[in-house]
Amino acid sequence: MTPPTVHPRSDIIRSAVLSCLIILIAGGMALVVLSDRDLKEAFILPRVAAEIDHAYPEPVDWEKAASAGRESMYDMLDRFSFYVEPRQLRQLDEEMSGGYGGIGVSVIRHDLGLLVMSVRENGPAAAAGVLTGDLIFSADTVMLAGIDQDKASSLLRGVDGSRVKLGLLRNDHLDTLHIEVTRKRIQFQHVPYAGFTPDTVMYVRLADFDAGAAKELEHALDSLLAIAGMTPHGLILDLRGNPGGLFWEAYHTANLFLNKGQFIVGTEARSRWQEEKHFATGPDHLKGLPMTVLVDRGSASSSEIVAGALRQLGRASLVGDTTFGKGLVQGYTRFPDGSGSRLTISRYFLEGGLFLNRFDSTLSDTGNGLVPDHVIPLPENEPYLRNLESSLLLQRFASAFQDLIIGDSTPFMHTYAWLDSLKRMAETDQFSARTPLVLSAEQLVSVARSDKSSPALSRVADRIAALARFDELNQLDTHQDYIRMRVRKLAYERKFGLTRSYTDVIVRERPDIRFAASLVRGKS
Repeated sequence: MTPPTVHPRSDIIRSAVLSCLIILIAGGMALVVLSDRDLKEAFILPRVAAEIDHAYPEPVDWEKAASAGRESMYDMLDRFSFYVEPRQLRQLDEEMSGGYGGIGVSVIRHDLGLLVMSVRENGPAAAAGVLTGDLIFSADTVMLAGIDQDKASSLLRGVDGSRVKLGLLRNDHLDTLHIEVTRKRIQFQHVPYAGFTPDTVMYVRLADFDAGAAKELEHALDSLLAIAGMTPHGLILDLRGNPGGLFWEAYHTANLFLNKGQFIVGTEARSRWQEEKHFATGPDHLKGLPMTVLVDRGSASSSEIVAGALRQLGRASLVGDTTFGKGLVQGYTRFPDGSGSRLTISRYFLEGGLFLNRFDSTLSDTGNGLVPDHVIPLPENEPYLRNLESSLLLQRFASAFQDLIIGDSTPFMHTYAWLDSLKRMAETDQFSARTPLVLSAEQLVSVARSDKSSPALSRVADRIAALARFDELNQLDTHQDYIRMRVRKLAYERKFGLTRSYTDVIVRERPDIRFAASLVRGKS
């Protein structure tokens, strides 16, 4: 066996060099840590925690402390950045899959359970006989009163083929029903309606920009364009109340209507090297047919990308109200424990360098909305009508008088009979819209009495309050055209489904849709 060759001097030199390198690297890292304020603070946090854990005499709830620290950090950011619970990420995964296991209803919270706002046509709930306006008070053996909406709604969901027994209240709570529904896989419906206006303009309602929205829109357009004997004059794309969704769904939606090479949208992140620009791949799906896009204050984010891109390029005009004003893009990061983080990662910009958010989002996360080319006041934004909708009075009225409302041969909707009946129901239900005028008048009365003002001043305050309440009573008359359309829409949807309610009521009677159709016709 040959003994190993030994080089004592070279080993010593190699060791010395290695030691110097370690010292330099460690020293360099220390300098970086000490000079970088963010890194320094990050090292201080665990040291503080360790010191508390070691020396503090009382037990510390570290889970609560970690949660508070996490929330404090997110509180410093814009309102669109937040910590994501594992449950929320699972829901996001489900949404990205394009569907869910359930019964096919849209619901809102009610004191007694869940109120059915719409029933998916040909869905499990529709097949079992559930109607719009029904109140679900139990799911299997669970009573839903007092349970928050997320938890109550989750009881209606389940795997394909499983069953749920629903307890229903119908006809203003006079009838109690028990219905068993077999859950099915429900595909998310991004396009609730696509059809034609009476003057042959295509009308498509796009409800969101979740996964698959652009593809569903494309299919809807193909179906309308393929109808034999119909020559469309153009398109109305309805983005009212569309809160947005995925950035790439917005890109693909705008891409449907633009020619190859046209700039759609760009993003600008923290670093100047992180700017991206995205262009259309063409061709224009409508081959240049005129377009209008309906927008309102509820049109946000991805809706604004589509509406803004088409308007900036002169491809479409905007009709309605100023949009929400969200020019920020968020991204998700997953953590090993199943939770995650949603952070603003960039701002988007449109043709002409148009940014909706001009500044750092941590300083100002409120952007400037898109102002329509044709502003049309939307009645549903009136405080009185918003309160009327949230009271569900119109839902109850449409349910109670459904056949009279629909029947064209009866005089009910052609005279003031329906309005008188609605007023009586409002009086019976003691409905009050609590308009800003009434609230201010009541506050004036309260101040006058608390300050022990002169009797004359108190009488004036009482008189103002009485006038304010009288004005509120007259609001039903003032808004009767809009209310008439709403109760007809609700009655049609309840009896025939969503499609008939759009075809027979919404597309024919909404003033903004009729105006948009006239614009398209004028350009065709």
